[in-house]
Amino acid sequence: MAIELLKRVTVVSPKETNKRLVKAINNLGMMEIIDVKNSLEEDVPFRSYEVPTEEEDNSLYKIDSILNLMNIFSPEQEGFIKSLTPLPLVTSQKEINTVLSEYNLEDNYRYTSELDEIYRRSERVINEIENEMKELGPIADIPFDLAEFFSPTRVGMAIGYVPEKNVIQLNPAIEPWTEVAWEEVKPAVFPDNNQKYDTSNAAEKQANGRVRMVFAFLKNDAEGVRKALSDIGFEEIQLPKRMERIIDRMRELEGDLGKYRDQVAEVAEKVKLLAAGQCDGEGRRSLHILKAYWTNIRNRQVAAMKGVHGKWVYILSGYIRSKDTDTFIAMINKEFPESMVTVEDPSPDEDLPVSISVPYLLKPIQLLTEMFGLPAYQGFDPTPFMQLNFYIFFGICFSDVGYGLMLIITGAYLTAKTKAYRGVNNLTRILLYGGISSVIFGALTGSWFGDLHKPEYLGQGNILHVLQQKCLVLDPMDKTILALIIALSLGVLNQFLGIILKMYGAIRNRDFIGAFSDGICWIVTLSGLLMIVGKIFGDIPPKIFNTGIWLFVGGIIGLILTQGRDLKGPMGKLAGGVVSLYGIMGSYGITAFIGDTLSYCRLLALGLTTSIIAMAFNLMAGMIRDVPYVGMVLFIIVLLVGHLFNFLISALGAFVHSMRLIFVEFFGRFYEGGTRPFQPLSFDSSVCVMKKAGESGE
Repeated sequence: MAIELLKRVTVVSPKETNKRLVKAINNLGMMEIIDVKNSLEEDVPFRSYEVPTEEEDNSLYKIDSILNLMNIFSPEQEGFIKSLTPLPLVTSQKEINTVLSEYNLEDNYRYTSELDEIYRRSERVINEIENEMKELGPIADIPFDLAEFFSPTRVGMAIGYVPEKNVIQLNPAIEPWTEVAWEEVKPAVFPDNNQKYDTSNAAEKQANGRVRMVFAFLKNDAEGVRKALSDIGFEEIQLPKRMERIIDRMRELEGDLGKYRDQVAEVAEKVKLLAAGQCDGEGRRSLHILKAYWTNIRNRQVAAMKGVHGKWVYILSGYIRSKDTDTFIAMINKEFPESMVTVEDPSPDEDLPVSISVPYLLKPIQLLTEMFGLPAYQGFDPTPFMQLNFYIFFGICFSDVGYGLMLIITGAYLTAKTKAYRGVNNLTRILLYGGISSVIFGALTGSWFGDLHKPEYLGQGNILHVLQQKCLVLDPMDKTILALIIALSLGVLNQFLGIILKMYGAIRNRDFIGAFSDGICWIVTLSGLLMIVGKIFGDIPPKIFNTGIWLFVGGIIGLILTQGRDLKGPMGKLAGGVVSLYGIMGSYGITAFIGDTLSYCRLLALGLTTSIIAMAFNLMAGMIRDVPYVGMVLFIIVLLVGHLFNFLISALGAFVHSMRLIFVEFFGRFYEGGTRPFQPLSFDSSVCVMKKAGESGE
């Protein structure tokens, strides 16, 4: 239940064994390999290997290409658990061997490349056709061949819209209209009454008092005619330069569109068959396993480059857990008897990764530590110190027996389904344990699906009401002030625990002045402050009050004298000490203590919210229960839907706010994360993990 001790391991082996050595270390999965060059002097005559990764990169590219095409036509169906968080595949060496022997990557890549080319070419043509149809659609009802429109050599033509009120100005007796012919072109109805072409533009303009007209004039008069047309508000339609009727072109495009869409559909069917696979060793799962395999090979190549070699030997170095030292040395001695292994403690200035070891029951909360950031190697693991407070916070925020039981069932089911996935399994076990806490605090506060236990809902003497009465200790609805004081008290205790842990960290680092000034001084000051403030809320014995004054004053003096200890000059140290009381600088502050403690009011607020929303749904269900014939059905439906909604919303709120109390109001007192995790070279990754010996299922 601590940060695991690491050892610095260096392996010196014959030069020709380098690849086999890295592979053996990869299979063992115990050693994080580091760059040896960084620890050598510049004049040491060792060089790094230049290990090519073209083959691995090429294979990964082909795999990704096939997967991308599958994701277009056959997206991976995600189950409920996988929708919550990405889960790696669990495989075995036997399955990997099967995939390597059965899956023909080259043939499948060539095949999918051809399909991809057909798909992309078809899509490109489809887009072009759709764009042209979109352009021609509004004028598809023009009844004449465009050849008639463009072919005259001496006559120019223009088609467009003229405001209906201006049509009267087209007087054949007045220049320039004396040499112009015109005709109205009304919106056409297609012979087969097929209105699939979008001619709404023409109809809309017609409805808005514009008339579609075609004008013919001598090309020599074009400039004057067009100016006259502009004067009467003519809006010209730009026709495409085609020698056919637009409707004929549209029908031709329709035929082409159907043909290319059929090609895309055919590609989709073939890709779906490819994704499903015809037998073992094929399909999407095989591709994921292949991707994990080649990623692992590539990681081995990169790891090999971190070693150095001379004329005869190859040197590889890294970290292993202290507990794995014997196993690692035994493997090297057995597989590489000609090699030499040295094991030593890392130097204090090394950038060490961190691996945390926590007992199985306490392991779920390790997830929160990892989310915030792992502690420094020289620090301590905070996971054990937030087991009780997190579950208490969650249980109070989600305090309801019914919801707690629902959460236990959900958490137990998900825990059983996610045994192979460490991170997700920790989360589901947090839900399971949180459900137990919710049942306990729900029973103590008398919330059983809100007030569903009451006789007006379930009748006199129902079992829920009997249990509620027997288990009830404090009803926060009736004794809100007492419940609030309890919530604030939990906040004070959590704050003090944080300060004590800061002292613990300082003592571990032999910083006894820090432990005194940042720990004892604050505990004395805040204890005195609480005794003084306590007099506001009730009568306390004068001795306790006076003791509080002495503690507060003594603690303040200690803080003023020590909190500015890192500043220069007596005045700077004194000013720093005074300012630190407010919380602007230093490890803590009185205002920070008050603010953080008040944050724990949310425990009461969220607990009450969970119960009140549940009671609201009970009330709504009770109001419709007496509806004739369907009242009982509606009663049950409203209860089911309402409580399921409240369960989801309140559980999420309880988790988020409990986590916030840990991360902000607790960790802020003593903890700084951010260290990188220990990552031994192995097959396991976020894509795929190897089934361990003894594991029976995924």
